[in-house]
Amino acid sequence: MRPISRVLVAVGFLVGILALVLVYLLYSSGRYDLFTSGILAVAGLMLFLRPIKNVRWAALIAFAVGLLASYYAYSAFHVSTVVLVVVFLAATLLLYLLFKFAEDLLGIIGGILSFAPIAIIIGVTCVAQAILLMLGSSLMGFVPPIRLWPFVYESALRVSL
Repeated sequence: MRPISRVLVAVGFLVGILALVLVYLLYSSGRYDLFTSGILAVAGLMLFLRPIKNVRWAALIAFAVGLLASYYAYSAFHVSTVVLVVVFLAATLLLYLLFKFAEDLLGIIGGILSFAPIAIIIGVTCVAQAILLMLGSSLMGFVPPIRLWPFVYESALRVSL
């Protein structure tokens, strides 16, 4: 069962990337249903973040950029070794802090979205929306209209009268 689950996670990762690309393409073209795009974006994030929530990539990216920064400093300015070490440490530590925060944030979001009850709710919502779209409807038709801040509308009417 273990190899099958790894294959399914890999396929889900690729499908998640495709879903996020599709949401971007639909949004940039201007032809999209906001509710369907939202569901597709959440499902794509869920599938994309599941395998990478445990990967520690902040140190790798910070190390690579630190090396590139010190290489650039040496090739452009021909500085001493001490300056190269300072440039490497400054770039590496700054980027590590930034990317570690992003890594932890993505880990939290991935953990929430891959929590079994939430993943089941997202999956059922996606399947229900797909079936309703094939039938020419949407889940948005079953959601009652939401009036935000009803007191604002009433106070605006009182002022205009």
